[in-house]
Amino acid sequence: MTTTARVAGVSTMVFALAGFAWFAFQLAPPILGFDDTDNPAVSIAFVRAHPDIHVLAGLSLILMAIALTVAILGVAEVIAPRADSLALRSVSAFGLFAAALFLVTGGLQIAKSGPLLHIANLRDEWGEAAYLAFNVASQAAVISGIVGLCLWAAGLSVIGRRRRVLPTWLCVLGIVPAFRLVAGTLGPLGLLPEIELLWIIGMISIPGTMVWCLLLGIVLLRRGFGSSAVRQAVPATAGA
Repeated sequence: MTTTARVAGVSTMVFALAGFAWFAFQLAPPILGFDDTDNPAVSIAFVRAHPDIHVLAGLSLILMAIALTVAILGVAEVIAPRADSLALRSVSAFGLFAAALFLVTGGLQIAKSGPLLHIANLRDEWGEAAYLAFNVASQAAVISGIVGLCLWAAGLSVIGRRRRVLPTWLCVLGIVPAFRLVAGTLGPLGLLPEIELLWIIGMISIPGTMVWCLLLGIVLLRRGFGSSAVRQAVPATAGA
């Protein structure tokens, strides 16, 4: 196993674990006794009571951004000898786009426990307006980041299957992030039926994508990428 494959595997797993932590922090308000609502007054009350939750969520997103950047570059280098360079670069660009947006979202999450509370302490209505602005910006950034992540995962699955550089079962599981793309894009346009099950599956696909990344990291660590890949490629070239 090459050092690059090892780094790519570890960073991919770190990204997935940080993603699980971020998703858990998102579920904190109802667990801690606050209504799961879009009411800004309730949300500000939660921030006042538990400012550390948003800070930890922001740090998780920043860690996700750093780990994902390293993972994308590492994975691209590992499979580059057996993949189309243009397709691989295009897919990697989506992943780096996602990492940048996770970094922005992390900063916005941390800011909820500082500037937001300062504004809210001046006037309640200012605080509620600021919360809505923070929330809209962070939601737009994180949704766009998830879309980029799904494109990276789904695209990497296609490349991995066509070039046989990743296990077939892992590539098949790439349909989970692909479903998130279809449901998230076509659903709001009214091109899919309004079925609650679709929304549930779409939400499950978010941690599901993290599970896929975790499995990708395990594959990178357990398979003999590097010298073995070269040995597999040589007979194919010789036979041609």
